[in-house]
Amino acid sequence: MANLIAQSIPDIEISVIDYENGAMARNMISLPNLKLIVFNDNAEVSPPAGSILIMQSFVPYYWPKELKMIGDQKIFFWNLHPQNLIPSLLPVPFLRKLPINNFGVYKFVSIFYNKLFQNLTKYLKLLLETDSICFMDKTNLDFTAKYLFSNIEKKEYLPVPASPTEINNLKIFSKEEIHIGWVGRLCDFKSYILVYTINKLSEISSQFNNTQFVYHIVGDGPFLNYIKENIKVCDKVSVVFHGSLPHDKLDYFINDKFDIVTAMGTSALEGAKLGKPTILLDFTFKKIKKDYVFREIYNTVGFDLAHLITNKDYKKGNDSLLNILNNIILNYPESSQKAKEYFTDNHNIESVKNLFVEKTMQTKLVFSMIDSSIMEKGRLLKIYNRIRKLTA
Repeated sequence: MANLIAQSIPDIEISVIDYENGAMARNMISLPNLKLIVFNDNAEVSPPAGSILIMQSFVPYYWPKELKMIGDQKIFFWNLHPQNLIPSLLPVPFLRKLPINNFGVYKFVSIFYNKLFQNLTKYLKLLLETDSICFMDKTNLDFTAKYLFSNIEKKEYLPVPASPTEINNLKIFSKEEIHIGWVGRLCDFKSYILVYTINKLSEISSQFNNTQFVYHIVGDGPFLNYIKENIKVCDKVSVVFHGSLPHDKLDYFINDKFDIVTAMGTSALEGAKLGKPTILLDFTFKKIKKDYVFREIYNTVGFDLAHLITNKDYKKGNDSLLNILNNIILNYPESSQKAKEYFTDNHNIESVKNLFVEKTMQTKLVFSMIDSSIMEKGRLLKIYNRIRKLTA
């Protein structure tokens, strides 16, 4: 985003604060109005005077100690993960995820953090009133409102962007051998839905006459063996593991190997921008035992590219995957066009850029408005952090 704005709006001076060899620093292009401010641990650094500091949102008591601010420094936050503003409540390794995965437990434990939640809801209210926060999608907004026990009336989003591709020649589609692809890290919350999807495909594959399915998995992670041990393939479905790929090779790989993409988050955009019919997969931290309802990317609501699976995502005996695949096979050019149009209309970085600039310029939050007490860790939180360091 910094590269694109600096290129297209030369009157704007942009600074990127990052480690000298950080991911952003490595990918910056050389432009006169784009510069790097090197970040070092335990060394103070400040944004340029008169600038707007743009950051991903986070709980305020984890403000980087190295980042020194003046009172009139403007700030804008982009909420890019549902848990950005949500505190961790149980400082025990095997219980740490329990509150987030069980709202009843979360609500009960929150009673013991009364002051913390007063501070966080006050902080969220300040961000909303000063137009200094945008949520990437409905999932981020709804999750934040639910877990901070707040009402967010203004439903405005700044969707996550992806760069368009220069590839135009799509892989030739054949009904005889259909290649389905997954791109993403093989970790806990992504792997259960991936296993479910492959097994569901094996279950319904016999209903596709004279069609073989090849499921490609691009990615690596700690749940690789779990996936290999729990998928159920059959004579009509085979699975190929490709490991991780460099990002600059991904577009060409997806274009050459995949007919259909199954993915969550920004990985779904990697398929849609290439005109690959894209089926969204939502995330969960536990095995899926009910009948999950699949959806195509152009049918999503509020830029939702993935959310935590709840009972609303299940419907007993549904044929959603069968119906989606049938429709794609019978109407591949139309399904391809719909996926690409969804990307172009909603997530193309060229169009998101304009909204991004507009939203950041509207912020009315200055650093001096943030109550210093909100940025201090409470007694229970200090104990939590000490325990977490000991158990990490």
